[in-house]
Amino acid sequence: MLKLAFMFLLAAVSAAAQPAPPAGDTPRRRDEELFAKAFVLETSTAALYEVFGSTDPASAAASYMRQGVYRREFLVLFAIARDSRTPFKTLAGERDKGVALREIARKRGADLMRLFRDSGEFQKKIEAGAALIAVSSAAAATDISTAAVPGGGLSGPDKRPVPDKK
Repeated sequence: MLKLAFMFLLAAVSAAAQPAPPAGDTPRRRDEELFAKAFVLETSTAALYEVFGSTDPASAAASYMRQGVYRREFLVLFAIARDSRTPFKTLAGERDKGVALREIARKRGADLMRLFRDSGEFQKKIEAGAALIAVSSAAAATDISTAAVPGGGLSGPDKRPVPDKK
């Protein structure tokens, strides 16, 4: 029980120490960006470039999710695009026109049920990675913000009070 209380206290302190998000930044947008960064870390660079045709695949991935592509759907579309050598943009365009994921997969010879199963495990792995990125980002923000405040979390011999000489 004490561990749980400590974890909640630690989370509250770290959340309070985080700087305010930039204008237009929302928790959902931040989650999408963290997921996209973790996705890129778990995926081959060659596959990312081939599927997105971009030198910034994390931004491309986050952009598709902001346009309404769900995480699991994103992973399935990525697998179809990678395996069929079809640009992700093409598949996302079909999806936007109302073509069912089942039809997109069938046209490319993909086993949709297998892709859904596989993407579920992959999604869990990516979300765990996104959580680690969020924690490390929060820790870095806390270190930076407390270092800028006089006496903000720093300790050591240089922080001892100096006695008055009267």
